[in-house]
Amino acid sequence: MRRLTGIVAVLVAAICLGTSAATRADELTDKLRPHVGATLDLVELGTGKRFVRPTLENVVEKEGRAAVLRLRPEGERAVTSLPIGVVVKIVAGRETIHEAEVKGKGTAQVKGKKAKEAYEKKVAESLARMQAGGVRPWPTLSAAEHAAEVENLKTFVAAVKEAFPNLQVTETHEFIVATDIPAGQMAPYVASLDAMHDFLCDLYGIPRGEPVWKGKCLVVAFLHEQDFQAFEARFMKVRMQGAHGLCHQSSDGRVIMACYRGDDAPAFAHMLVHETSHGFNHRWMSPERLPNWLNEGIAEWVGTKVVPGSNQVPLKEAQALEFMQRTGTLGPEFLTRQNIDTVQYGMASSLVKFLARDLKKFATFVQGIKEGMPVEESLQASYKVALADLIKAYGAAIGVPQLKP
Repeated sequence: MRRLTGIVAVLVAAICLGTSAATRADELTDKLRPHVGATLDLVELGTGKRFVRPTLENVVEKEGRAAVLRLRPEGERAVTSLPIGVVVKIVAGRETIHEAEVKGKGTAQVKGKKAKEAYEKKVAESLARMQAGGVRPWPTLSAAEHAAEVENLKTFVAAVKEAFPNLQVTETHEFIVATDIPAGQMAPYVASLDAMHDFLCDLYGIPRGEPVWKGKCLVVAFLHEQDFQAFEARFMKVRMQGAHGLCHQSSDGRVIMACYRGDDAPAFAHMLVHETSHGFNHRWMSPERLPNWLNEGIAEWVGTKVVPGSNQVPLKEAQALEFMQRTGTLGPEFLTRQNIDTVQYGMASSLVKFLARDLKKFATFVQGIKEGMPVEESLQASYKVALADLIKAYGAAIGVPQLKP
C-alpha cells in the first residue's frame, strides 16, 4: 500500500469498508471531542453526499454516546444536524476516525453505494495500469506523515520569516500562505486558491476531501518584486527575472509556489491559480510529467475558469491566433519542446479549451498520461483521434483550416 497515491489509496482502502466494523459511538465521542470548533476534512453520508471542510460545532450525546453531529458547512452560516447513523465516514487531520457500512436500501443509499463501487473499480484499474507500465504512484501518506510534512513546511517558513520579518502566515485546509500583502487584500486571492483546488478535483473525478498535496501546498507571496527575487535566490537557488511567480515541484512531492503581487489584481489572482495548478497536476496520481503545452494550457484555462475577471488569457489567445493565421503553424516544436514560447501560451490554452469541450474525455486523456501512456496513445484512447487529426480539427475550429504542427 505504500506505493499507492495519496488520492488513490484512501479510496482503494474503502473497498474493505463492507468488512470493517463501525466505530463505536462512545469511542467516536472521544475521537471527535478534540475537533469541536475546528475544521474536519470531510463527513460522508450513506447517500454519497460529502460535507467537505465543515466546522464541527458540537457533538450531541445521548446516554454517553455520540448521537448527532452539528456541522457548519464551509461557506455557510446555518448549522446542519446529522444523526450519527447516516454518517459512514469522518476524516479529521487526514485520519479516518469513523467508518461504517452504508445502511438502508433507499434509492439514495443504493445510488451512493453503486457510485462508490464504480469509483473504487476505476481506481483499482488505474493502479493496475500504472503497475503494468512500471509507473510508481505517489506513496500513500499516513495522517502522521501529512502532519510531519506540514511541520517541515512551517519550519521552512520560520527560516524565511527571519529574512522577511513582515511575512504573516495563515492556513487553509489545503494551503499555507506566507505573505506581506495586507490580510484584507489577500483574502480573495486565498479564496481563489481553494476554488482552483476544488475545480481540479471535480475535473479529475477526485472526491473532494481526499488528500492531494504532501501535507499542504506552501504559497509565499510578496508585495514587491525585489523581495520575490531575493527569496528565489536565497531559498530556492533560482535567479528569477521577468516572471511574477514560479511553482517549485520537488521530486519528493513537496510543492512551494512563490510570487509577487504587482499592480494588476486580476492578473495576480490568475497567476496564483496558474502556478498552483502546476503543483496540483504534479501531485495527481504519479510524478509522470505532462507535456509542456498541456501543462501550461491547463494552467491558463483553469485560470480563466477561477478568475474570469482577468483578461490575460484572451489577450494571449488573440496574439496566438494572429500568429497561426499568419504562419499557418503552431510554431517551432509546440508539441514537444520543454518550454513553449510566449506566443504559444495562447495556443496551449485555446487547444485545451477545444479538448475540454468534453470534460470526461479530457480528464481521461490527462489521466492516461499520468498513468504513463505516451501523449498520442492517450489521445487515441480517449478521443479516438491521432494527434495530427486533432491539430486539423482545432485549426478548422479557430479559422485556420490548414494549420500544421
